[in-house]
Amino acid sequence: MAFTPADRKFPPDSVAAVEPDAARLPRANPREVAYLLRQAPAAWPQFATVADRAAWQAIADRLGPAEVERLVAAATAHVGEPIPELRSSQWRAFVRTGDRNGYQQPWYARRNALADLLIGYSLQPDEQLLDAIVDVVWAVCEETSWCFPAHDRKEFPDPAQPVVDLFASLTAVGLAELAHVLRPVLPEPVVTRIENSVQERVITPYVELDTWHWMYAAPGRGLNNWTAVCTFGSAGAACYLERDEDRLATILCKAARSMEEYLEGFDPDGGTSEGTGYWGFGFGSFCQLADIVARRTGGTWDWLTAPIVRRVAEFPLRSRLTIDSWPNFSDSDVDVHFAGPLLLDLGRRFDLPDLRAVADTPAASWDGSSGNSAITGMLRSVHAERSGTGESALPVPTEHSSWFSGLHWLLSRVDSVDPNTLAVAVKGGHNAEMHNQNDIGSLIIRSGGENLVVDPGRGLYTRDYFNQHRYEHFVNRSFGHSVPRPAGVEQEPGARYHAEVLDLTRTSDVDSVRYDLTSAYPESAQLRSLHRTVELHRDDPQVRVVDEFAFAEPAVAETAFVTFAAVQVKENVVSLAGDRAKATLEVPADAVVELHDEKIALSSGPADVTRIAVRSAATVGEATLAVTYRPE
Repeated sequence: MAFTPADRKFPPDSVAAVEPDAARLPRANPREVAYLLRQAPAAWPQFATVADRAAWQAIADRLGPAEVERLVAAATAHVGEPIPELRSSQWRAFVRTGDRNGYQQPWYARRNALADLLIGYSLQPDEQLLDAIVDVVWAVCEETSWCFPAHDRKEFPDPAQPVVDLFASLTAVGLAELAHVLRPVLPEPVVTRIENSVQERVITPYVELDTWHWMYAAPGRGLNNWTAVCTFGSAGAACYLERDEDRLATILCKAARSMEEYLEGFDPDGGTSEGTGYWGFGFGSFCQLADIVARRTGGTWDWLTAPIVRRVAEFPLRSRLTIDSWPNFSDSDVDVHFAGPLLLDLGRRFDLPDLRAVADTPAASWDGSSGNSAITGMLRSVHAERSGTGESALPVPTEHSSWFSGLHWLLSRVDSVDPNTLAVAVKGGHNAEMHNQNDIGSLIIRSGGENLVVDPGRGLYTRDYFNQHRYEHFVNRSFGHSVPRPAGVEQEPGARYHAEVLDLTRTSDVDSVRYDLTSAYPESAQLRSLHRTVELHRDDPQVRVVDEFAFAEPAVAETAFVTFAAVQVKENVVSLAGDRAKATLEVPADAVVELHDEKIALSSGPADVTRIAVRSAATVGEATLAVTYRPE
């Protein structure tokens, strides 16, 4: 029996739940695709081979002498250097202690070195650089596994059963693109080694197995960045290395289905619950494969025509908190950088001049080697027809606020031009989101160029961060977010825990949203109702947060605000002093204020955080806790 959208139970935040055709890719069957593949020009790849010296000289001229010198020096620095070791003990450290970095750091170092060497050699061919490339390629092909131990979870990887994860697939497409660019000069046994390794470790498992958890959606389980990244790596590598057009057509049709189901999970307005960081990783991978497929089929099979794609492309513009900041909901970081080539490509394709403009600002990254796939990133970076110095001002948001209807995100600011303006981001949603944190109703308040009421953001990735212990981490608990805690009860994970939007107002003077948070909490919270209203006022700049509790049995009403700032409490005023900004929280005169300090492990390093609890002095049947944030 075929699944219908209702059977698959798309989450309420997805475009597929309200607009099923918005994510639909152009239909094509394997026979049609095989025909297109056979008709495509032989010189379909975007990247010139090193034999085309005129093309690489044009790249060098566009980069300029100083940048070429820097890139060649970065490549030369690897000549004669030992190749970082990948040891069994480093792999097993994840199983034993949960440590990921011991294995991942040398894994990244090898691939970053390959990217540096590839670009350096392509700009200024040198036998020493080529020898170093062959050495590192050989070492990568000798690795027992290309995936991360965190994604295999066996104490010893089994080379007879390769795991296709994010990083095995990215290794595959990276080596495939390297082999394409260097094919005129690489020794034939090295090319063969690359082709065989990629086929055995990624392409063949991709073709033969339909059970990879990231491949297709299933009832109760949506898709995330894994789908886009693994599909890009697997099918992208096949576009370069698979010589059988019929087999490649089958691969691409399989990839199209996965990518369509990935797009179905986006918010109807183009938002993603994974946040800004994973927008670039996941959606960026979709766009890269869409570009390869279009080129490989002579421009005929164009996946970017799906209506939702343009909306998702605008996410970096519409998801801003202030002109130069973005909310770090979910596993996102405060400091955001978007891949410059991706911004340029999408801006040109969809005629979005503001998106192109972001590519020439400090919010854009042009250092492809800093990403998860250094080879593919660096190739796209040097080939992009970039202009400017990267220091331009960010374009001004076209509205004072943005609303993402599926995610229930409201992003509102007093002044769209001033980076120091007062701004608030608040979310509803549910607790089965991608990279979920139990944070329904959570908010971020920014003023003076600093988040003073914060979402702690992305915790340090360890073994326990993604297993049954995930919600023991402060950053993933509702206790670690600025949300209510009725009767001392926290939110729990799962789609059944969700918010409903009761009212949304967006005017020139005030933006406000009112949520029903009753269903965000388990029955033990004894709630009859819990409503949260968040307002931003522009005439008298302030953010007002009002939580209305009604209990089935008398209980303590509590709300909270989380901050990295220094905190002082004097009567009913809580003062916040950050690194650059100050603000006050005015709490009810009869409320009790309690501070909880904790040291937490974030992806950016350790941090000291304070949870400011504002609660009723006694148990109550009903209560309203109204708190006003004022910047100083």
